[in-house]
Amino acid sequence: MSLYKNFRKCVIGCLSIPLALLILVCPALDIAKIIIFNHTNGELKLYDIEYAYLSYSFLMVVVLFCCTICISRGFNNMAENSAKSLSCFLPFIWISVLVIYTISTRNELGEIPFFCPENYNYKSSTIRLACQIRAANIICVWSFTIYIMFFLIILLGLPSEKKPKVDKDYDQIEEVYSKEDKFNKFDKEDKKEDK
Repeated sequence: MSLYKNFRKCVIGCLSIPLALLILVCPALDIAKIIIFNHTNGELKLYDIEYAYLSYSFLMVVVLFCCTICISRGFNNMAENSAKSLSCFLPFIWISVLVIYTISTRNELGEIPFFCPENYNYKSSTIRLACQIRAANIICVWSFTIYIMFFLIILLGLPSEKKPKVDKDYDQIEEVYSKEDKFNKFDKEDKKEDK
C-alpha cells in the first residue's frame, strides 16, 4: 500500500469519527428541543421549519449511513462516486434548509440571549434548559455543516490512487504468442531430431 493511500485513509478516517458523532448528535438535540419546547406549557412555540429540518437531518443520516456501509463492504468506488454525485446538490440543499431554519427560529425565545446566561430572569428552569438545548443545537448544526463541507473537499480533493488498467486483449495476445513460441520451439527441436 502506498504512502499516499495510507495518508488518504488516515485523513478520511480521522474526519469520519467526529462527523459520525455530529450526524447523530444534531437530530438528537433537535428531538430534545422539540420535547422540551412542548413541556413549556405553550410559552415557547415550535415553527413548522423545525420538522422540515428534522426530516432532512434524518435523510442525511440515512445517506451517510448507506455510504458507510458501502465503504465497509468494500464498495469504495461506489461510495466515492455516490459522495461525488451527492456533493453536487445535497450540501446546497442542506445549507438552504439551515439558513431558513436559523432565520426562522432566531426569535423563538424572545428576549433571552443566545448563550443563556445564568443571571437572566427565566420564567422557569424548563425555559432555561430549552434555551441551552436550542443553543447547543444551533452550534452543532453549523459545526456539522462546516465539517461536512471540509470532509467533502478533502474526499474529493484527494483522489483515490488509480490502479493500473489491465488490457485483457493484450494478455490474450501475449498468451497466444507464448503458445506459438512453445510450438516453434518444439518444431525446431523436432527438425533437429529428424536431421
